[in-house]
Amino acid sequence: MCHSEGPLDKILLALHNLCAVRTEFAKTLEELAKNVGMDVTQLQALLKELVLNGYVAWFSDSKGERRYYITGSGIVRVCSAFT
Repeated sequence: MCHSEGPLDKILLALHNLCAVRTEFAKTLEELAKNVGMDVTQLQALLKELVLNGYVAWFSDSKGERRYYITGSGIVRVCSAFT
């Protein structure tokens, strides 16, 4: 990603780098917050925007906890930043 990446791109890049590209590898809010160095509340608001734009999806695991992963559109956005 370019040096001027914003917080949304930082989250997408983190999900991509963590291989959270399918439900089996999805990350919890806390795992992702630790990786990107963001407050959970701030991250949650940004993830909501990414979900609404179709770049990230989530599901509830067996414990009822949300898990997030990057979608195909999100992967394209990450990869396009390198071209």
